[in-house]
Order: sequence, then C-alpha cells, then structure tokens
Amino acid sequence: MPSAPRWFPGDWQVWHAATLVSLATWVLVYTNRFWLMSRLQALAWSLHGTVPGVPQAGLDQVRPVVEALVAMWFPAALCTFFIGFFAFHAEAERRRAADEER
Repeated sequence: MPSAPRWFPGDWQVWHAATLVSLATWVLVYTNRFWLMSRLQALAWSLHGTVPGVPQAGLDQVRPVVEALVAMWFPAALCTFFIGFFAFHAEAERRRAADEER
C-alpha cells in the first residue's frame, strides 16, 4: 500500500489506460462505422414519434456524425498517450530529484 495518496492526473497508469480505451474505441468505431450509422438512423427513427423535436434522420444526416466520431477518437488517443508520457517523465524527474536530496 502506498504511503502517500496518489494524484490521478499525474499518475501515468491512468493515462495509459485511457489511451488503450481510446484506441480500442477508435478501432471499434472505425471498423463498425457502417453498422453504427444504421443503428443511429434506426434510433432516430424510433425516437421520432416518441420524443418531441427529434427529426427523421436519413443516412446522409447520420454519416457526418459517425465520421466526426471516427475522426475525433484517434487524436484523443494520441493526446492521452502524450499526456501520460509527460506525466510519467515528470513523476520520474520528481522522484529522481527527491532521491538526490536524501
């Protein structure tokens, strides 16, 4: 058990897990984007009659949403990787400086 509580934004394991989840999400969305488009269209059609303000959506209206999701997730995975990389090195530098002071 650690002697001091860990600060999660500075903990590289959290960022590593977020990177893996982002990459897995991107791969799933990228490989299943046509299935996702049809499911979102079906959802919009089913909500059209029950929720006010939800329009009937065709594939041409759903496609930009899915394409934006695909385009967004890969940069999100890269950002979480680089934040984790810098968090790891900042923590290592802090520990090295603390060891030198002893």
